[in-house]
Amino acid sequence: MRRSVDRKAEDPLDEVEGPARETRYSAREIAAQAGVDVGLVVDAHAALGLARVDPQARCLGEADLALARRLRAALDAGLPAERVIDVNRVIGRAMAQVATAARLLDGDASAGRPPAPQAERMTTAVQALAPSLEHALSLHLRELGRSDTLDAAALASGAPVSVGFADLVGLGWLGGELPADELGRVARRLEDLAGSALQPPVRMVKTVCDAVMLVSPGPAALVRSLLELVEAAGAEDEGFPRLRAGVASGDARELNGDVYGRAVTIAGRLTAIARPGSVLVDAATHDAVGRDLAWSFAGERRIKGLPGGHKLFRARRPPPARPAG
Repeated sequence: MRRSVDRKAEDPLDEVEGPARETRYSAREIAAQAGVDVGLVVDAHAALGLARVDPQARCLGEADLALARRLRAALDAGLPAERVIDVNRVIGRAMAQVATAARLLDGDASAGRPPAPQAERMTTAVQALAPSLEHALSLHLRELGRSDTLDAAALASGAPVSVGFADLVGLGWLGGELPADELGRVARRLEDLAGSALQPPVRMVKTVCDAVMLVSPGPAALVRSLLELVEAAGAEDEGFPRLRAGVASGDARELNGDVYGRAVTIAGRLTAIARPGSVLVDAATHDAVGRDLAWSFAGERRIKGLPGGHKLFRARRPPPARPAG
């Protein structure tokens, strides 16, 4: 961390930021030039996951001024300030992960080296990654555009939104026994397996070390994706934990890159009680998918935090069709 946000660039790692940091402004000066409230400038900067700045401290640069001007343009276009700040929070979380990954590109090679070569390597990493970030954003926006069309069609037809979780059985308590690098390897492998198992229009919302969260405008592709994911995990080497999954269909809402709602709560509860190697679903999911899959009744159970009993079903792949004759 920098020793002070109100000093001239002394750290060699400031070279990563390039000429954009040569001119220093205070948040108040940026607000005046961009025509926005100084509180909004401070909030937008903090929402990126950075230290909250003193409005009088000359610690911001040309890139921050450009950001404030884009913020002014967004407000002029009618976008609510609070939604812009929300998007900044999502960007900040994502970029923190990208920055951490970029640091790992050099592995442990930077240990014991002087700061200047490390700054040069980080600069090279930023220059190499920047086009990838723009390309990845473009691809994801394109996929979301397709997904939005499908979501609209699903809502118009009355189909439920479906949410699914899959988690690695026992990884939580294994975390106290496995070294960090091994835990990281398992988590990365889970994400790879999930990405390979996805069937459109299913998409991955997030990963949380030992679990993945998936969402789809309808349940059929989601349940099939989870069946494939559970099978893929079971085919891994002997030391890989087994997976269990849960799916629920109903009310859910997307906000700031995450999904919230009753379907999310139920899907999480079902995952927690599912048997290792199984996909457990609620009645709404079972009824919507119908005979496309094979099912076994898992009983009627109370679900923590929800009233009444709930009929649950285990999904299975349908048996292969018998040859005619």
